[in-house]
Formats: sequence, C-alpha cells, structure tokens
Amino acid sequence: MSETQFCRAFLSALDARPIKLSSDHFADPRQYPASPAYILPKLPNPPHPQRPNPKSSATGSTGTSDGSSTISISLKPMKPSSPTVPLSSITPSTTSIFDLKNAYSTASSIPTSKIKILYKKKPVVDSKTVAEVIGQNAGGDVEFSVMVLGGATAGGTPVQSPPAVAPSEAEKGLAGQGAGPAAQGPSGKEVVASPEFWDDLRGFVLQRVRDEKEGERLFQVFKQAWEKER
Repeated sequence: MSETQFCRAFLSALDARPIKLSSDHFADPRQYPASPAYILPKLPNPPHPQRPNPKSSATGSTGTSDGSSTISISLKPMKPSSPTVPLSSITPSTTSIFDLKNAYSTASSIPTSKIKILYKKKPVVDSKTVAEVIGQNAGGDVEFSVMVLGGATAGGTPVQSPPAVAPSEAEKGLAGQGAGPAAQGPSGKEVVASPEFWDDLRGFVLQRVRDEKEGERLFQVFKQAWEKER
C-alpha cells in the first residue's frame, strides 16, 4: 500500500467517528494501560529547614542572654524646665510605654498621671510595648518625647490648690448683710488667666485628640477666642 492509499484509508476511518465527544461519553478505566503509581520523594530529615534567626536591623543594638536585642532610649521633655532621662539596655519587646512613664517619674519625681509619652510627636498608649511603637527599623538609639501636663513640675512640687478653711459666721450669712464673700482663693476669670489653667487645657485637648498638631491648633482657637472676649 502506497502512502497516498494509506492516508485516504486513514481519513475515511476518521470520517466515521464524531468530531467531538458527546456529553454522555465515558471510558472504562479498566481498559487503561497499566502504569506504576507515582510516589513523591521523601523529605530530608528534619522534614522542614530550620527558620534562620532574624538579624537585628538596629545598628548599635546589643543582645541579651535570651537572644533579644536591647536599645538605648532618651526621654526628652517638650519643655526645657524638665530633665532629660536616658535609659540604656532596654528590651523593646518586654518594655511597655507605662514602664517608660514610671522610669521618668522616678528620675524626675513627677507623678505618672502628669506624664504623657509621645513618639514622633504622637501620643502612644501605655499598654503598648516599645517594639510595637518603634517598629523594626528604629535604630539602636530611640528618642521619646515627654509632655508634662499642667500642675506638675520636676522635683515633686505640684501646684497645690488652696487649703480648705472652715467658713466663719460672717461667711455663713449669720453676721448680717455686711458679711464678706464666702469664696476662698482665686476663682472665675482669675483662674482662667493663670498659666496653669492653660497648661491643663493643652494637656487635656492633646490627650483627647491624640495628635499634637491638631491639639495645638484647637488649643490656640480656644485661647484666642477667650482673649478676644475678655
């Protein structure tokens, strides 16, 4: 049989078959040619490669006995009247922001309730750790800002309110109409005009807004409106 005759016979055999398989077409798997099962190669021992120890990206950081790195932290106040407190060998993963507040309170004798810690001019939550705040690429020397709220000064001498004094008979209104005023200490416009009041207001606004730029803007709006109406 020549090649031409073979091709014609092969094409005639193909014409008798459907061009596409029907929707109910099936093949008997028992008629498949036998083949050996494919087995995946065994994994090496141990089955998974060990995870490499992460290299510390903080330049100049040192290590501790458990392998964690330590950094140096500077607590720099926003006002020059308060001291700057340096802290060395701080472990970021186990040191919280509240620990920094306690360290600054111990060094400056300022109550922790009057201290606010900021990082990059933004207040941070006391419950967060230093590692969660600064991230991985902060470096070996990190600086936190410290805002001392109004009514507290270094050395443990907070501004005290006027002592309570028992009212006299005249102040109770029992000595006639010529009795003096019952109020003790500054009040009203005298309190608003004091710098302690505005320091407290600035700290309150910044603590609520949690943004130094926006908090300072709102504080100036309040103060300018008061000065205009006084």
